[in-house]
Amino acid sequence: MKRLKSYKHTFNSCCVAIAIQAIEINLPPLLFVSFQNEFGITLSQLTALITLTFTVQLAMDALSAKIMDKIGYRTTMIAAHIFVAAGVLIMGTLPYIISPYAGLTIGVIVMAMGGGMLEVITSPIVEAIPDSKDGKLSLLHAFYSFGYLLIVLVTVVYFVAFDRDKWRYLAYAIALVPIVNCVFFAFVPCSTLNEQRGESIGLKGLFKNKMLYLFLLLIMCAGACEQAISQWVSYFAEKGLNLSKSTGDLVGPFSFALLMGLGRLFYGLFGYKIHIKKVLPLAGIGTLACYIVAIASNNAVLSLVACALCGLTVSITWPGALDAASKNIPQGGTVMFAMLALGGDIGCTLGPSIVGFVSDASPYGLKGGIAAAGIFAALFIIASIILLKKDNSQLFQSGKMLDNENRE
Repeated sequence: MKRLKSYKHTFNSCCVAIAIQAIEINLPPLLFVSFQNEFGITLSQLTALITLTFTVQLAMDALSAKIMDKIGYRTTMIAAHIFVAAGVLIMGTLPYIISPYAGLTIGVIVMAMGGGMLEVITSPIVEAIPDSKDGKLSLLHAFYSFGYLLIVLVTVVYFVAFDRDKWRYLAYAIALVPIVNCVFFAFVPCSTLNEQRGESIGLKGLFKNKMLYLFLLLIMCAGACEQAISQWVSYFAEKGLNLSKSTGDLVGPFSFALLMGLGRLFYGLFGYKIHIKKVLPLAGIGTLACYIVAIASNNAVLSLVACALCGLTVSITWPGALDAASKNIPQGGTVMFAMLALGGDIGCTLGPSIVGFVSDASPYGLKGGIAAAGIFAALFIIASIILLKKDNSQLFQSGKMLDNENRE
């Protein structure tokens, strides 16, 4: 296969890569009921699998910047795909060879190693594409939603056609996706941020920039708000509403992913017309409103609709935080994206873990867990308003300086 010259191929491969990350994160939760039925795994053990997924991704976020500097962007991307493919295969095989829960745990760990690397590497590769336009990051992350959407559809169709105890064959088929994209990426052009923007300010320079901490808080809350609903809506639909697997996934995760993907696609296409710092507070308010409806409504279907609408309100929060950080700290480089991925995965770990553990202990069940996770939506609103005020203050100061220059 000849090496491809167009960076469109690079962007397309990165979009598939981010969809693969969505598959890695969301495939196990879609199989939770199958794990319970076949292996007798408890709710707390399922929660631990979610926590483990994002904890491993946290570790990879912290290590990936150094890994990328040593082995390069392309090798890191290829290695990430191999880890995801291996993890999916292990998850489908080891539970039938050793202790089921131990086998699932090992598979989740290996998948999460690849997912963590994908999360860090895809954004800087896209940002390093020459003449990259505003909204590219949101368009990239729209494919996370579409990957989530695809895996929900695939599992629905598969379990309509086959028995639930045949889930491992689905895993084997899904492993082909990262294998194929891995081979494709080996032949696309791949630039680096240092080549496009010059040397980065490094880790010490980042820590000295106070704006970094605001963006870390934003993306942490964004991850927590998104995954608190995303990881549990399938379980809620099936167990809380007594819906069938197919119906529950179509009403819950499918709707959530569809609305999240459409929101990110819209920003990706028209982001250059949008003042992202003005939109972020509105997104936070909308997310908090969805949380309140989900936990306060006595109508279970209305609660589920609120969970689905949350996909739209959170859609812009993660890519919006990345986009704003990239504009405000242009010399942040790969290290900045690794730090933001780390902050985001802290949120992705905390959000669903809090929902699971609080739900297990609360008399209100899953609604009690979602209520506890609502604190992240409130924090996101506060942080985004602070960011907007800083932006307005800077605009006022620059306008004042320009006015003084004109007078002189």
